[in-house]
Amino acid sequence: MMLQKWKQCGAAVQGVDHIHANVPCQDNVAYLQGDGVHAIALSDGGGSRKFSHVGSLCATRAACELLVKKFDNVYSRMQRIAVGDSKGKKMLLALRLEILEAVLDAMRAEVNEERTLYDFGCTLQFAAVKDGRYIVGHVGDGVIAALYQRGLDRRVEVLSHPENAGAPNVTFFVTDHDAEAHLRLSFGECGQLEGILMMSDGPEEVLYSAANAMHANTQKLFDNFKGVKCQEYEAALSKFLSGNIARHSFDDLSLCLLYLETADQTALTPAYCEELFEGVVASNQVRRVSSYTWLLDSSIPAKGEDDLSFLRC
Repeated sequence: MMLQKWKQCGAAVQGVDHIHANVPCQDNVAYLQGDGVHAIALSDGGGSRKFSHVGSLCATRAACELLVKKFDNVYSRMQRIAVGDSKGKKMLLALRLEILEAVLDAMRAEVNEERTLYDFGCTLQFAAVKDGRYIVGHVGDGVIAALYQRGLDRRVEVLSHPENAGAPNVTFFVTDHDAEAHLRLSFGECGQLEGILMMSDGPEEVLYSAANAMHANTQKLFDNFKGVKCQEYEAALSKFLSGNIARHSFDDLSLCLLYLETADQTALTPAYCEELFEGVVASNQVRRVSSYTWLLDSSIPAKGEDDLSFLRC
């Protein structure tokens, strides 16, 4: 029997330049789950903005909260836009503004005499999955990639490229007056999708190129998550960023992953099996996705408790 579960993980580390200048890490990552939604977000604070580390923190948290709360609403609206609804352009603009307003509202709560909205300038990447569907959004630079399994072919492909007006050290922020023009949205069915990876422009320098897309070793960032607890993998990601990527980029560095782990029930250790089943106590949290595979989802509120011993390791 095979067991599947969506896992989330992220890490952000201070860049070499910021360590020497005693500037806080301006990158932030966040992840959240609830009601069957698994959301991740990453934001790179602008180096020219005094409190961008606060802005990036607000942006990632607000994006995840919005996706968990309104996934179905956003997805259905994007479907209507995609099929050529007569009001498509207005609907798309309204959706972009609504998403950005949720982020900006979170930032406005942090404005005071010393900090303005302008000071919170940052990029934003976000993604979420629910019931075999996904939503992705992106403002600014950095890269969003996805892991696909298509038959025997398993590869990482770019979902959203960086936008920086064709020049290094130039990008777009969610606080810009025309941010809605730079919020790129996409959606679809997961199908052969196994994971989503986000990175700020620091790791982008190493793992991505416009000509050749993603570095071949990027797939290992997903594969190494298999069988590893989230907290342990966050430490591994931090070590990878500060020990490997920092040799090539002096910028702040961040990665965030959403990964659908598929595990053979008989090959799991008792300790890892315990984490896999943490919070899964009712049959409504378990869904059969094939004749031999079950999807576990502790983000769905349990309706009572059931005997799930047939699934246990």
